[in-house]
Amino acid sequence: MPCFQHYILYLQASGLGRMKPNTLVLGFKKDWRHATAMQVENYTGAIHDAFDFEFGVIIVRTSQGFDISQILQVQGELKKMEQERQALEAALKDNEFEEQNYGLRRFFRRAKKLHFAKTMPPKDCSISTISSVHVGEFNQRMLEASVQFKKKQGKGSIDVWWLFDDGGLILLIPYILTLRKKWKDCKLKIFTGGKVTRLEEDSRQNVVLMASLLSKFRIKFADINIIGDINMKPNKESWKFFEEMIEPYRLHESCKDLTTAEKLKREAPWKITDAELEAFKEKSYRQVRLNELLQEHSRAANLIIVSLPVARKGFISDYLYMAWLEILSKNLPPVMLIRGNHKNVLTFYS
Repeated sequence: MPCFQHYILYLQASGLGRMKPNTLVLGFKKDWRHATAMQVENYTGAIHDAFDFEFGVIIVRTSQGFDISQILQVQGELKKMEQERQALEAALKDNEFEEQNYGLRRFFRRAKKLHFAKTMPPKDCSISTISSVHVGEFNQRMLEASVQFKKKQGKGSIDVWWLFDDGGLILLIPYILTLRKKWKDCKLKIFTGGKVTRLEEDSRQNVVLMASLLSKFRIKFADINIIGDINMKPNKESWKFFEEMIEPYRLHESCKDLTTAEKLKREAPWKITDAELEAFKEKSYRQVRLNELLQEHSRAANLIIVSLPVARKGFISDYLYMAWLEILSKNLPPVMLIRGNHKNVLTFYS
């Protein structure tokens, strides 16, 4: 992912004519709670600017993330050290005073046997050293996670939670995936919202209509599910977790006098105000509730694709929006949050 100071240039200058890309793909910013307000603003700003330029947006989240730059750096340093070792050994072989350098040669033979971090590191090796980073179990998991989409997927499902009509990008991406050899054994399961008050007969009719629509788009699917309780309030434990998560970023201006409240707003304009939280409480409820439903219905999926919530620029603070993305996609298999640019990307077959 390019530096966020330059991403807007990529959006404007990439491609030519009809060959211009129409989608911005980002990794989920897992460290948003420890990042600076400016870093969070840059991240959410990239999403807003992508929509302004009529791009679709895809945010990908995996349990380990995709940032393996530290591991790649260590691997590069290890390779460099190995080359230096080989060069020194070659020089020693050509040295006419081999016997005088016996002690040094013995040292390099021992180093060769150790093979630089493929065995256990020295006991006094700190966490920051090359050996410990290279052999660390956590880093190994990160390395495996970074290539998980390059591996052949076993029989399973791609669960698509189609909650908004955004031009069809959320259906096109999983359809393209199932055409690939690595994903061909995964079936598409479609989830969409409904109303609790509807009769069972109406629900069946909606499934038939949805199946007819997908068939006209020539999209093969294994199952269609109408979820009727999307808009219900989440349970108390889930909501409490969300409130605790956003607590460090709240302004709590209603508990203070007017002068103090205005001063706090000027000093920390990025914080979540009580008025904002109350105004968008229903949307917050929805993200928390959706995670509960994802845990219930899609916990075993190979990949979850769900509609990306959109925050109105200037109305919803960066930290509240990041909290929505966090709570929506937490503790799940790999998740793609997708929102199209409202331009049709599917061909209707009649």
